[in-house]
Amino acid sequence: MDIKVYGNTNIGRVRKNNEDAYGIYPDLSLFIVADGLGGHAGGEVASRLAVETIKDGLVSTESYRSSAEITERIIEAIKGANNRIIQRASMMYDLKGMGTTVVVVKLEEDNAMIAHVGDSRMYLIRKNKITQITKDHTVVEEYIRLGLLTLQEALYHPNRHMLSRALGVSYDIDVDVADIQIAEGDIIILCTDGLTNMLSEKEILSAITELMPSPEKITDRLITLANNHGGIDNITVITICVDS
Repeated sequence: MDIKVYGNTNIGRVRKNNEDAYGIYPDLSLFIVADGLGGHAGGEVASRLAVETIKDGLVSTESYRSSAEITERIIEAIKGANNRIIQRASMMYDLKGMGTTVVVVKLEEDNAMIAHVGDSRMYLIRKNKITQITKDHTVVEEYIRLGLLTLQEALYHPNRHMLSRALGVSYDIDVDVADIQIAEGDIIILCTDGLTNMLSEKEILSAITELMPSPEKITDRLITLANNHGGIDNITVITICVDS
């Protein structure tokens, strides 16, 4: 299945440095977005370590014959990145407390294998409908799942951006995974919360349907719109268009 892909990152209008990182590896059919945290240089280091370590862990998957085997390899690579971030932070005082979110997509024929930790997201756009495939690992989302908050209450909760899960926090990390079929005409968006905190799903979908199937135009328009809405965080977007 043929795809067109483009990614970009932007510092935004408020932050002094860009703690996001992303990787596009067409030869591996692998796409990664990470959003670092920890201040100083820590966030930048953590997100870049995550992208590089996950890519290195997935360089060769030819011997894996099933989606389940490849998904397990992705989980192992993410856990390897988690361990590497913790170890690096323990060696350098300035990096203490650093961490990162990560969302990973690997395409195999007509399957998309998705794995993520944190609140960086994957969206699937199909037939002019947008669906969030990942579930945010935030304190508020956990409250919603437990029935302690309604969706409306969550919009204004003071802890709505507090992560419940991230790489670099603990050696014991849970990775959420999904496996979906993709079809001609589908569009996949990977992004950090610098986009989703600025734009609604309706606004994201509107930009995509206007500019599809150009991944370059979609990516750059989404970043521009997020900045126009305030740009309070770094913004990273990867757009994958499945050719029809």
